[in-house]
Amino acid sequence: MRWWVSFFVFLFVACLLFSVPLGLAAGPEEASVAVADAQSSLQGSFRAVFDAEALGANVSGLMSRLNDAGGAFASAGVAMSAGNYGEAVDRAAACKSLADGVSGDAGVLGADASVKAAGWWIPVSFGAVGAAVFVAVLFFVWRRFRRAYEEKLLESRPEVAA
Repeated sequence: MRWWVSFFVFLFVACLLFSVPLGLAAGPEEASVAVADAQSSLQGSFRAVFDAEALGANVSGLMSRLNDAGGAFASAGVAMSAGNYGEAVDRAAACKSLADGVSGDAGVLGADASVKAAGWWIPVSFGAVGAAVFVAVLFFVWRRFRRAYEEKLLESRPEVAA
């Protein structure tokens, strides 16, 4: 191999090694966009948890995960203020991931709670219809036995005791 080919290969590898970290480094614009996305996702998850709670779902398990997402968001803001934009982007991505998971689970819990709340009338209506049918059948049976008893009483001949 010629010396100039080795020199160009070395130069190519050196440029590649020094340019990759600079191309992957996060800047202040990227960090601010990531933090803003995390904030909107966190606000959406708060709304989703509030809506699920309003529907009657038990959201106590989601609150700890929402607290973790809030902690990640706070640490992203601190890292961005300190000028550590790469860590701010990573923490904002973690916050967004946690908040999106909480939003999805809150939606499922809210849907389950609304189905359970809407289904209470089914057993009540079956009970009411069953009670009405029972009373109607009991009334007709009583009328029939009463009529039969009256006929039997009228047909019987009382003995006269003298």
